[in-house]
Amino acid sequence: MMRKNRTFCDVVLQVESSDIPAHRVVLASVSSHLMELFQADTDSKESIISYKLNGVFEKHAVEKLVDYAYTSRLELDPDEVKSVFIAANQLKIDRVVKVLGAHLVNNLNIENAIDIRALHGISKDKSLVAKVDAFISENFNEIVKTTSFLSLPCVQIEVLSQSEAEMKMVSGNSVCQLAFDWLTRANEENCFQDLIEKTHMLYLALDNSLQDCSELPNGDIGDTELVQDYKRLSRATAVAIGKKKKKALAAAKPRIIMYSRNISCNSEELETENNGRIIAATELKDLMLLGLGFLSSRPVCLSVMLRLNTNSGQNEITEPELYRELASMASVKCGAGCANLNGCLLVCGGYDRGECLRSVELYSPANNEWRALAPMLEARGRDYENRGEVHIVATGLPMYCGA
Repeated sequence: MMRKNRTFCDVVLQVESSDIPAHRVVLASVSSHLMELFQADTDSKESIISYKLNGVFEKHAVEKLVDYAYTSRLELDPDEVKSVFIAANQLKIDRVVKVLGAHLVNNLNIENAIDIRALHGISKDKSLVAKVDAFISENFNEIVKTTSFLSLPCVQIEVLSQSEAEMKMVSGNSVCQLAFDWLTRANEENCFQDLIEKTHMLYLALDNSLQDCSELPNGDIGDTELVQDYKRLSRATAVAIGKKKKKALAAAKPRIIMYSRNISCNSEELETENNGRIIAATELKDLMLLGLGFLSSRPVCLSVMLRLNTNSGQNEITEPELYRELASMASVKCGAGCANLNGCLLVCGGYDRGECLRSVELYSPANNEWRALAPMLEARGRDYENRGEVHIVATGLPMYCGA
């Protein structure tokens, strides 16, 4: 009643041109973010301090959270959960974030799965992320037909191959992950909007990463007429983008700097969430792949087409390499002894940052699998420099193995 009558209220939250009066001590008891802001203003001589909530905050969501601060109860309709979750995450009301996050994940469906996965705050809980990613992966063929997926920004990529046989034998998930790795690197050097304005042509480099064909050396076996046309197009696009940026800079208006107490999204935090890998991928038709990943907390559609890169009359490669994702070892280790044993990779001992190991594992390139062998009598790791032993690293085993 004191809050509703504005008795002794010493703070006002401004949301959507509306004022929400409250008491700082009550709000600070549930929100660590507001606690930090209020502590920074302890020396203020103003009796009532106003804080403007910008961006993702909705009025009804903030009102619900203020009521929760006073009553310790939160009653929501199903369509209110998402907006209140977003506001609670920004204000760092952890108990509300945990409960509402679990509710959202437990009520996933085909239409809302991508939106839920993109919410800032969901990625803080690895168990919630795992559930959402598993749901998207299992239902991806249906999700690609939804409005939420079709409205995503799409990066179009063509991956060049040297033969038709090679294109038909690639693994869709592996190719999409390689393409997404390239996109992550390209996003660090370019504006994202520029990345979606053209189709990118990539080739597999010697380090088993995809690289832009505009960087392919002249005279290389892959520098075909197709690649040369792409290089010319890339140069023309780069010039056009440069002119557009220069024109926009010249027309900029003088900046007006305004000082106010604003509460908005933490851009630095948002850029570090939800990055690094393809969540799901599917093959639409022959040589066409579709993937979903996150780039700087932004869900991105990845369209990948496998394309033949041969000049007219050029002979095809009869034994193409495969894009194959290597199987993982049973545990992470370093300083192990390695050798080639009958065409397989033998890994003995090693160090796991805790102790030396006795384990022995054997990798078979033909089956792409690791097999545990009987352990050694003694633990060995990082001792070859001192004992003068010779450890031979197996050769002829590329990161992406041939057939």
